[in-house]
Amino acid sequence: MKKNILKLVAVVFIISITNCKVVQNNYCTTTEKMFNLHEGMYLNEVTAALGVDPKDVYSIIENQTKVVLYMYKREYQSVDRKVLYEETSLRGGSKRYKDESSLYVVFDAVSNKMLYYITDQGRSNGSKTINSAIKLRILSAKK
Repeated sequence: MKKNILKLVAVVFIISITNCKVVQNNYCTTTEKMFNLHEGMYLNEVTAALGVDPKDVYSIIENQTKVVLYMYKREYQSVDRKVLYEETSLRGGSKRYKDESSLYVVFDAVSNKMLYYITDQGRSNGSKTINSAIKLRILSAKK
């Protein structure tokens, strides 16, 4: 009788272990993983390459695109203050991540293929570059 109870407990224990899934609560990807993205990838391929689920989706009806929002963090090194100004600090330290930002991946709404992606930083720097290009075009047109 005791052997049967032990066998039953063992079977229930094994079944419970095999049915358990490890859940990772990764909400941010890294800039390194963003370099794996390329034009023409499908949404599920982008999600797999980044290793995180999207945080939001926006639909733009006028040009039949959808924008999928992911979060990412940038890598930096944490270096001991004792060696901060030494050459060893250039390659040493432990890997850390900070500065949570947004990654916007734009898809064609019909084919569901990726067209391009841009980050918050890229949007900010891009608008400055476009403004500079417009100023140069205006100046060159005056000549």
